[in-house]
Amino acid sequence: MNWDDTRLFLALARSGSARATATTQKISHSTVTRRVDQLESDLGVRLFDRDVRGYRLTGAGEVMLKSAQRAEEALLTAERQLQGRDALLSGEIRLATSNIVAMYLIMDDLVEFTGRYPDIDLNVEVSYGSHDLSRREADVALRILPRNASPPEDLIGRKLAAFKNCYYASASYLAEHDPQCSDSGARWIGWDDEERFPDWVKSSPFPHIPVYGRLNDIMLQAEAASRGFGLTVLPCFYGDSVGGLQRIPNCEPYNSYDLWMLTHPDLRDAARMRTFRAFMTKAIECKKYRLIGELP
Repeated sequence: MNWDDTRLFLALARSGSARATATTQKISHSTVTRRVDQLESDLGVRLFDRDVRGYRLTGAGEVMLKSAQRAEEALLTAERQLQGRDALLSGEIRLATSNIVAMYLIMDDLVEFTGRYPDIDLNVEVSYGSHDLSRREADVALRILPRNASPPEDLIGRKLAAFKNCYYASASYLAEHDPQCSDSGARWIGWDDEERFPDWVKSSPFPHIPVYGRLNDIMLQAEAASRGFGLTVLPCFYGDSVGGLQRIPNCEPYNSYDLWMLTHPDLRDAARMRTFRAFMTKAIECKKYRLIGELP
């Protein structure tokens, strides 16, 4: 079998959607359906049942899936081990991190790194979702994990820093709505909250203020708060950098999350990976006061 067809089969089996598979594989919807039909014809079995819910594996498809997964893992293992032997400060590094970490914490460091090592091709993928480093969706990940949480056992890495959150609003909003007053009319900007008084509000300095509106993106929250939408909770290194926002008076930063740098064990000896990890470790160390909210 053609490995490209097998890879397409795996993607479709995982997503269950020809359209989603077309997007991830960067091909057209019709190409997905045509190649799957051709694969089934070549094998002489039906691998998927098609209905309005999408593509579902048949019994033959389940058998095919197990073998395809083993083949994929063998190829990925070989790729990682070969990459790990690379002793040159050149080649690609794929970094996965969140948008606020990339833009407000390490952007200057990324610029400095690419200037110092021009033969290393640094690609940054911004996402809050987890990346499967074993599948080489990324080589290095800077992940925000809950305080004292442990990273996946199949990865190596280190906790770079702890960081703190604080409470923010615009100066004009605070002038009109004193959150200390019970009848201020102030409101929290919600995330995915269904309640007016979720747990994070109850544990805040202003448990009497309700949630109105739901904005489930951190940069959207900051932008809305800076324009007077309401009160918000942000990491100090981010909230302190956003124009139009200030910390709510008499609110102290509190412990929230840890910042981890992770990679796969097979890549630990690649020179460019070692160099990048050492560089970023030092860069984050220099920012520890910003991370815990100690303003100059």
